[in-house]
Amino acid sequence: MVSIADIGGNAPGQKARGDRGWRLRGGLALVLMSQAAIAQVEITGGSPADLPNLSGAPRGQPFPALAETNQQLVLEIVINGTNLGEPSDFELRNGQLYAQPRTLEAAGIRVSDLQPGADGWLALSTIPGLRATYAPARQQAILNVEEARQTTRRIGYPLPVQPKATPGTGFLMNYDVSYTREYGEDHGSTLGIWSEQRLFTPFGVFDNTGTWIDTEGSSNRYTRLDTNWSYSNPEKLFTVTVGDSVSGSLPWSRSVRFGGFQIQRDFTLRPNLITFPLPMFAASAAVPSAVDLYVNGLRQYSGQVAPGPFQIAQPPTLNGAGVAQIVVTDALGRRVTTSVPLYIDARLLSKGLSSYSFEVGFLRDNYTLDSFDYEHSPVYSGVYSYGVNDWLTLQAHTEGGQGLVNGGAGAVIGTGGFGVFSTAGAASKINGMTGSLYSLGYQYIGPKYSVSLQGTQASSGYRDVAALSGTSTFQHVYQATASVSFLRTQSATVSYVDSEDSFSGHARVVTLAYNAQFGQRWSLFATAYRDFLQKNVWGGSIGLTIALGGNMAVGTTLSQSGGHTTADVTASRPADFSGGWGWTVQAGAGADYRHGFAGANYRTNFGEFQATAQRFNGTTTGTAEMTGAFAFMDGALLPSRTITDGFALVSTDGVANVPVTQENRKVGLTNSGGHLLVPDLQSYQRNQIAIDPLALPADARIETTKIDVAPERRSGVLARFGMSKYQGASVSFVDAKGAPIREGSAATNESTNETAIVGFDGLAFFNTLDAANTVTIRGRGTNCAAHVPFDAGSSHELPQIGPFVCQDRQAGGEGNKGE
Repeated sequence: MVSIADIGGNAPGQKARGDRGWRLRGGLALVLMSQAAIAQVEITGGSPADLPNLSGAPRGQPFPALAETNQQLVLEIVINGTNLGEPSDFELRNGQLYAQPRTLEAAGIRVSDLQPGADGWLALSTIPGLRATYAPARQQAILNVEEARQTTRRIGYPLPVQPKATPGTGFLMNYDVSYTREYGEDHGSTLGIWSEQRLFTPFGVFDNTGTWIDTEGSSNRYTRLDTNWSYSNPEKLFTVTVGDSVSGSLPWSRSVRFGGFQIQRDFTLRPNLITFPLPMFAASAAVPSAVDLYVNGLRQYSGQVAPGPFQIAQPPTLNGAGVAQIVVTDALGRRVTTSVPLYIDARLLSKGLSSYSFEVGFLRDNYTLDSFDYEHSPVYSGVYSYGVNDWLTLQAHTEGGQGLVNGGAGAVIGTGGFGVFSTAGAASKINGMTGSLYSLGYQYIGPKYSVSLQGTQASSGYRDVAALSGTSTFQHVYQATASVSFLRTQSATVSYVDSEDSFSGHARVVTLAYNAQFGQRWSLFATAYRDFLQKNVWGGSIGLTIALGGNMAVGTTLSQSGGHTTADVTASRPADFSGGWGWTVQAGAGADYRHGFAGANYRTNFGEFQATAQRFNGTTTGTAEMTGAFAFMDGALLPSRTITDGFALVSTDGVANVPVTQENRKVGLTNSGGHLLVPDLQSYQRNQIAIDPLALPADARIETTKIDVAPERRSGVLARFGMSKYQGASVSFVDAKGAPIREGSAATNESTNETAIVGFDGLAFFNTLDAANTVTIRGRGTNCAAHVPFDAGSSHELPQIGPFVCQDRQAGGEGNKGE
């Protein structure tokens, strides 16, 4: 044991110079010793032979105070000077720090190449490229980690969390009613009604659409369009449809209408799912730094990063080629910029991702003309795509029926920043006749110019299911398009199309187009076309549009087609999305062409109304149209605009005139029954519905003022704001002498067991009161009881009743309260 005298510097046996001097020297020695001890404790990550020896023990032995120590610690992790902020579990064993692999991995330290002990813990001193320091005064584990030992951190804005869709039950009917009257040589009137009936439940959606047309002078008739039941599962990403539907297809195959059964991978059920390969922007920071990501000069991400390698997993808002710049700025303002070329094509699937559509049923003929015209022999169809890796997506297609067999395969091939190739081949056989189809394409979309080439050739014997229903047979189509952008706001496009089929014949058309924007108000376009296979099929047009402000615009167009010239002038102001008036006027003239048009529309929360009048070469036509919807849900029938996808029915439990907002935008007031229908919601996405609590009656109780809803596809969701009326009041209490009960006393309603604190002037608020109540008050020298009658129907506001005399319980229950 080392004595204070030895530490103070006196020789053995030498007389001390005084008690005070000894105490000073001894205090200094203790301070030095404590500092050395802290230094010993703080260095625990290196080899034990390297530990400072302050106790006289042989080098290589742990500090005696910690030699037998085995402590469980919760420490903040500091890596290369950056505090990660979140406490983690560690253990101190014989002067050495231990941690679990998951703790180190969460901190960005690679330990996959190391074998933990039998208990699952790793000694930090055994990890190559890492040196640990334990700072007990700050309760931190300070880690110096070489870059090779660090894992690459992924940063970026978090994607919106996919909310769990809320199923609803109800009925919806969309409608579009139009009445047209013609005056002149061909006079007459027509009444047309399109309607959709939709029954939605947690078990799927039953949907039916149809048209009813009544023409003056002829019979009226109803034509059914589509009838089906569908069920979607967002977790499994599939949709099942039974009834009328459209088959899936690939770019080199054709869709058909049929009635039957269909199952398909439906990526729209997960709006936050990115199906195409994302570029990974990687860099490294030597010190804590700020990171910014720019794509084509637009900032896509800004954040902070700890020292070490990192990747920015941020989906860029880009389709085609671009340049990404990663800017790393340290605390001293030093900036390092890294440029990365990238190319994004949504046709490619991420590695391991697949999509499909399979269907079987009966082809539908004379759609919109006949309600039940189906072919008697069934057909089948299927498409499948699979992302082999981030640059190769394979495709397959098969279809057949009625003696036809057709199958093919294709691929979409990415070439990095040089565009995307596509290729496909298919073969068919029917009634002994065989045929084949070949397709090859290339596309490059750049910030300055774009090129698209596509060629598809079919042999004379090639047939697909679409040809079985009477659709034209396909021979070939060759397309080439090139566009260039210049002077920031101008672009030019040239396209060439050579197509041939059994219906349209053979055409070979070249088209030129030019678009320009001048300032904020002026825009110009010009187009020209020529068919080199048909005589006198050529033309062009040039137009100018001027924005006048207030959503108003005026435009003029001069056109030439087949040797005939026409000119049109249009002025318009569309109705605001939230509601109001809109209008359009137009006039045009040519050698044998006279046209005038005027229309006005009015948009409301419960529908849209439109009236138009036009005159064309001596014939005047007037039209009146009304569109909207009715929804029945939660026992209420409400009108609305046309509802194409999801909607919410707001319920305030019978409270009327409550303002409702959608994403902080006012959408209306609840009706007399406490309901408001909010259309235009995105299915399977978060939609915030809120109410204004300041507009509620003073006696209203509300559970929440904001609700996040996610309707299912083509369904409604009930957004109920649980409200109730306070059956209570502020009650005034006085003692037998008429003085207010002292504040701070506890008043308990014996009927409801509700306790309230007495405030100034002897007032206490109770949420619930019965017709007859007994209230006891204790505390602050008070022990009394009062009888409180209450008539809940006497007031629509929160009343204040009393004063009621609180009788002293200590004096037998009827005497005055004692002081």
